[in-house]
Amino acid sequence: MANVGKIKQIIGPVVDVSFEAEGSVLPLIMNALEVKRDDGQTIILEVQQHLGEDGVRTVAMDSTDGLRRGMSAVDTGAPHAGDLEAADLVGSLSRSVPDALADAISVKADWGHSSNIVGVELCQMARAKHLVLFHHEPANDDATLEGLLKEARRFEELTRGEQALKVSAAYDGLELEP
Repeated sequence: MANVGKIKQIIGPVVDVSFEAEGSVLPLIMNALEVKRDDGQTIILEVQQHLGEDGVRTVAMDSTDGLRRGMSAVDTGAPHAGDLEAADLVGSLSRSVPDALADAISVKADWGHSSNIVGVELCQMARAKHLVLFHHEPANDDATLEGLLKEARRFEELTRGEQALKVSAAYDGLELEP
């Protein structure tokens, strides 16, 4: 059964959605919600924050023109792949420490880094073909970077769907074939 909410408030690109109906649950942060405009177009809302027990704050991936209070918003149950959909190559700036350590110390939380694992998950969801991880932390040695690459490849193997994702690490002089 679909998890459906109702638009409660629209302020520019920010859209608040309520999931107060019986059987509804709050979508996960980063999940995509789909709203059908009256003209038949679908607009994607990305969940950014939980508001209490039954609401979420979202950001629209397109103009909110044509949206109004009371319209249905359907939780897709997954993040929005956006422009990565079926990409041949995706580059990901990866955190320079393993996820568990980064979460524990959160030193670089405001750097805008992702992680090697998030890069793999996003590419799998988008059915991309090749992920190239790169970083800009000169303090890391080759062994640390090789460990992050191995971790990402192993995660890809364990979570692989129908299509394998090639996972590589960027290095000086890397050349990619079209």
